[in-house]
Amino acid sequence: MKLVLENITYHNCPVEVREKVSFSRPRRRFMLKQMHAEEQIGEAVILQTCNRLEFYVYAKKDFDCNGFLTELISQVAPDAVDTWSKYSSENTGIDVVRHLFEVAAGLDSQMIGENQILSQVKSAYTESLDCRMSGPVFNRLFHNAFRVGKTVRTDTDINCGAVSISLAAVELARREIDLGASAAMVIGAGENAELAAKYLLKAGLSNLIVANRNTANAEAMVSRLKKGRVVGLADVVNKFAEVDLVISSTAAAEPIVTYGTIENSLASRKKPLLIIDIAVPRDIDSQINQFECVSLINIDDLNEQITRNKEKRSSEIPRAGAIVAEFTDKFASWYDSLNLVPTITQLTQKGMDLAHSEAGRYAKDFGEDNSRKLELFARSLVKKILHGPISFLKVAGDDEEPSAEQLQAADLINKMFLSQGRRN
Repeated sequence: MKLVLENITYHNCPVEVREKVSFSRPRRRFMLKQMHAEEQIGEAVILQTCNRLEFYVYAKKDFDCNGFLTELISQVAPDAVDTWSKYSSENTGIDVVRHLFEVAAGLDSQMIGENQILSQVKSAYTESLDCRMSGPVFNRLFHNAFRVGKTVRTDTDINCGAVSISLAAVELARREIDLGASAAMVIGAGENAELAAKYLLKAGLSNLIVANRNTANAEAMVSRLKKGRVVGLADVVNKFAEVDLVISSTAAAEPIVTYGTIENSLASRKKPLLIIDIAVPRDIDSQINQFECVSLINIDDLNEQITRNKEKRSSEIPRAGAIVAEFTDKFASWYDSLNLVPTITQLTQKGMDLAHSEAGRYAKDFGEDNSRKLELFARSLVKKILHGPISFLKVAGDDEEPSAEQLQAADLINKMFLSQGRRN
């Protein structure tokens, strides 16, 4: 059998092309079921994210994975075949293991150390389990990937601090105010504004207002978030008196909140107000920072922190890489042990060594004339005891591949008998 990775990623395929091979969950499940029906494929996982489409396959050595997947994609999305044929690449063996561990660790992400990819890997594995496409090899492989992801994030600072504008804005807000007891207004309904609102709610924000010129877009955003209320831009100034935090991200060509329009609302305000302007051009007139109650942060202030966070994350790459290498080596040792011939040979040799040792131990009690008979008896007994397990492990023909049950038996034998001897 062989481990194969067929994939398209952001490294060599731009988003406008990559989105053509973005498959919905029903389509992925269909593909997994088709792979389940293919006798030469033992196990498979499909990892689909905004930055990658990856097929992890455990198949027979002479199986043409790329050809099979090209045909499969043509059934699901004929328009995607050209993209797949042009941009897909293939890895095999332990290189597949190393790549998966790097993905789970966040080392292969556009945003180094990001956390979302680990949950996406877990979801892909769960989807494979649901379609009965993960067996003993992928069960071990993906559970090790989860451990790599957790270990890297626990033992290094690879995911320290925000490296996106929206998340950086929310992290700053969390440090400054108690979101659980606060009200916030997000101005805008674009991607950055929605991300900021999403992060605020995830951080425990109790009260959310979404303001936008196009209230229909704001309503759609609130519907996706499943929380919040909508106001138009005309009501923004009045809402400044109700909130503790404002995050603004619109595409306006000039400030939407000026000193003159907000002066009456803020002149007598005593309670602190944090305003984070992540728009370019800026949405909030810089003069508003003159009010004693206001702390105004703009995108340049956040960019400085993001740059420091990126540099810190980058400095952690060697440590994270060492963890990936350690787990890869351990998995490679286990994977090599799945070759049944060495397992049978080592088990037989261990049994014969044990027979010889025990016969020698008791030889003096049987006399010199019977010592040879004692060893023959011990060797014969060991052969009879091992006959069943070895017969189960042996493959009937040279062209046959081990079954899942045989692989599990080999793994168990290595754990129970062989690995213990190597440790001792």
